[in-house]
Amino acid sequence: MSNRMYEPIRKKIEEWIDYDVHKPDLPYRGNETLHNEYRRWHDRDCVLTGGNLNADTMFSLWRPLANTIIRLNDKDVIQDGKYKFIRELIKHDTMERLLPAEQPIVQKLSILFELGMGRENVFLLPAKKLNLIRGRWPYEDYMPVFLLESFKDGAFAQYWQSEEDYIQWIMREHMEVFFDGDIAPKNIRDLSGAGDLRKSLAPNGIEGMEHMIDNYIEILKERRKCFSDEELEDAAKADEMMREDSRIRTFGDRIANREPDAIMQVKDLMDV
Repeated sequence: MSNRMYEPIRKKIEEWIDYDVHKPDLPYRGNETLHNEYRRWHDRDCVLTGGNLNADTMFSLWRPLANTIIRLNDKDVIQDGKYKFIRELIKHDTMERLLPAEQPIVQKLSILFELGMGRENVFLLPAKKLNLIRGRWPYEDYMPVFLLESFKDGAFAQYWQSEEDYIQWIMREHMEVFFDGDIAPKNIRDLSGAGDLRKSLAPNGIEGMEHMIDNYIEILKERRKCFSDEELEDAAKADEMMREDSRIRTFGDRIANREPDAIMQVKDLMDV
């Protein structure tokens, strides 16, 4: 049971690492087309939307993962950046040690990762550059503050022609699930439980973080119902293609590294 519970988290970490390893080893500036094309066919958001570069993740999975680990352990457990840490996290029994299976919050984190890799966690922005801008401080990729700042006079209001245009986008992208009642700033749901839509971090302690994860899961389940069976099937096919491409790249890396088992597999195929 516990191995199955860790599987969604492990899959996503392997996906993050795969993307980081194979991305173009050139500066973005001056090589925009190369980077954009890589992202179009290797970034989950883009892949699940048919290669749309305006795609973005609704709920970042790294943030709840990191904050859960910190609250179950201590703030110094994550050092030297995201990618070095996640490489260590999937080695040996590190994940099991830092994320004990008996903890209810870990079980919920697994559910969040499973849902968070689906079409329900992807949306289309009105402009590609918002992908980067909304991730910066003080917005931190937190959807309630992004939705709040997209209403009239907000920091992101300029990306819509009018408030009516913005509301139509909310309906088109199934963002109505973030509102309790009519689509209005006062009705945006406080997902972090901080009592302030501009605060993306849950109150201190395991309980506060668990409540936030519960809210994320609820939103994703609600939003999934908004997509047609055909849309979900198309996304599932795209997901499988992406996973297969990743497996092929991983096998190619093993051959390039002269791993004996990989070389033996190639010889076996050639002898058939």
